[in-house]
This record gives sequence, structure tokens and C-alpha cells, in this order.
Amino acid sequence: MKYTGLFSFLLLITSITPVFALYEPPTREEKDNFDQLLAQFEAINATKKDVSDVIQTLQKPLISTFLCNSQDVNNQVITTIKTKLAKFDESIVHQDLVTGGSYTWHCSENIQGEKIVLDCNNELRINPHVISNDTQIDPKLHSVENLVILYHELLHGQLMIDAIKSSPIWQQETCNIKPGENIDYSYADPDHKIINYLQTQFASDLIDKEGGKMITKEINPDATKNGTFTIKVLSFQDYPLFGNGTKITFRTSNIFENSFFQVKDDVFLSGHLKDDTKSGLAWFYLFNNEKTQNMTYEPVPAWTKRVAGLWSSGNTDDKGFSSMIDYLVQNNIVSSNNGKNTISTIPHWLEKNAYLWFSDKIDDNTFVRSIQYLISTGIIS
Repeated sequence: MKYTGLFSFLLLITSITPVFALYEPPTREEKDNFDQLLAQFEAINATKKDVSDVIQTLQKPLISTFLCNSQDVNNQVITTIKTKLAKFDESIVHQDLVTGGSYTWHCSENIQGEKIVLDCNNELRINPHVISNDTQIDPKLHSVENLVILYHELLHGQLMIDAIKSSPIWQQETCNIKPGENIDYSYADPDHKIINYLQTQFASDLIDKEGGKMITKEINPDATKNGTFTIKVLSFQDYPLFGNGTKITFRTSNIFENSFFQVKDDVFLSGHLKDDTKSGLAWFYLFNNEKTQNMTYEPVPAWTKRVAGLWSSGNTDDKGFSSMIDYLVQNNIVSSNNGKNTISTIPHWLEKNAYLWFSDKIDDNTFVRSIQYLISTGIIS
């Protein structure tokens, strides 16, 4: 049977354009982490867009100058772009999302006669807790996601630089800007319409190089019922390289109350769209976990399955179910650090697993692994 490790952790890497705040220099830890990460990024051979322009702005200003047409309001646009590493802002909050970093455009706009001068002092921030793996994710995935975080933020800079240097539309609009009108910074892609695609390509290539597989699923609002959905994510029959010992980690965007479960070879995801007018995204990472490939469990008494069935149908309370888990721990069917477990919150997917087990749609080992996962991650403690 397949071993499925679940780690539901929401990760959003975002950009803010353009705002003004007091600059704070990075901590020594942030500077060291960034330097190491940038060196890794520049050395790695993977599918990625050229972001050398924005990297250059970390060392010296990038100056872009172009002449406008004779019939335009202005006759010349001069842009100077610099980027500084800044201290991560702990006050940045995106509801229940953890922010990996940000790239902020800070541009002053000055019209001198018929010449527009843009002076951009941009800031790049990286969350030290995410980079240092305080979130305790799989080490292979952690290494990949750190590179994706940096690539994502660099793209917010590079895409805007590309527009400044070579977009006829942006250049024409800017050449016709009048005093009091706003410069268009949307090319930095704050909505991630371009960046999501580019970083998915990059991440998928990195996962392949680590011997894993990345699967992306989009949940369209039209495929949900008032934002609620259950979808089949994958079938292991389609991925013959991943069998016994496979560990699945997943990330989501615009999705909450995740329920993740497996029925034989098929893996399903249930949840709700946070904003049911927009699509949700889910990324799934498959890795073979050698430590668990040959894992087996002691025989499970039949009465425990009956308790699980009663609990899943609402005919016994959490206390009765907790007593059953205590039995599994005390008889070394699952392991625990302290030998005693209490349940504070029951994940919906565990109720589904209990029902599937009672109905013989999943075997003993699959259900026991779901209990082991809850204990290992501290959901049951």
C-alpha cells in the first residue's frame, strides 16, 4: 500500500506595489540566508526566465532611457532602478497565509518640462522563518520552495523592468502621462497571472531533479457547489515510479478547510474556495520515502474498526474514539512521544478515513498511517 504523508501548509509569496515606508536594513541572518540562496539560484540549472536585470539592481543601478514620439505629451523617459534587501516585515498578514517574501516597487515620479524621471528604490524581503525551515516541512521540498520564493520575488522586479525597457504599450502610455496621473506598475504582476505559470515550471523542474513529481490542480468556481468541492487529485496507477513509500505534501491558494484522503490508488482533496469568484490552486509534491517503504504495523483488533465506524457515523463521541487511539498507542500499533493522546480538533478527512476503513474501502495499514500522521504532526497530542 501507499504511504501518504500529509502536510497542509498555506504558502503565499506576494508583492506590494508601489507604497512608501521607512526602510529597515535586513538582519544578519536575513542577509546571510539571502546571499546563500541567491548563490544557489544563480548556479542551478533549471527552467527559468532570465532575471539578471533585477539581480543587477542589487549591486548597481539599472538605467533605462527611451525617446518618445514627436506627437507624445513628453519627449523622454528616464528610469533608474535600484533594489535593496530589507528586513522582513512581521506585520504583513494575508489572512491565514504565510508570506514567503515580497518585492516592493518604490518609485518617485518627477516631470521636468517634457521629460519624465522615475527614480525607483525597490525593496526585496525574505521571511527568515520560512527560509530557515521553522515550518518543519520535508527537507527536499524545503530546498525547492526556498528557490521558488526567491525566483517569485525576482520575477516581480524583472517583469516590470521588461516593460520599462521594451513594452511599446507601457512606453507609449508613459510618454503621454500628464502631471497628476499615475504610472502603470501592473506589469510587476501583483495578481501572479504570469508568475504562477513561470514558478510552476521552475518548481516542477526542481522537483524532477530531486527525484519527485509535482502535480498542479486548479479548482474552477463553476466546478464547485457554492465554493465547496471534492476532486480526484491523482491515481498512483498513473505514476508507476511512486508506490509503497510515497509521501505527498501539498500547498494551496484560495482554499481552506482542506480534507485530504486516499481510497485505494486514488487521492482526493476536499475543501472550500476562500473567494468563490476565483479559482483555487493546489500543488502536490510526490517523493519516495525510503524510511517508510517497508513499514508494517501490528495486527489491528476488529473492535477498533467498529469504534471507528461508530465514531464516523456520530454514534460515539470523541472520548470513545480517543480511548481507541490510546489502545493503539499502548499496544505499539502506532508510536507516541508521551504515550497519551487527546483530541482537540477532529479533521474532517479523518472522519472520512474512519468511515472508509469501517466500510473496507481502505485497509488497516492505511488507516493506522492516518492516525500516525496526526500524532507525528501534533494534531493529536
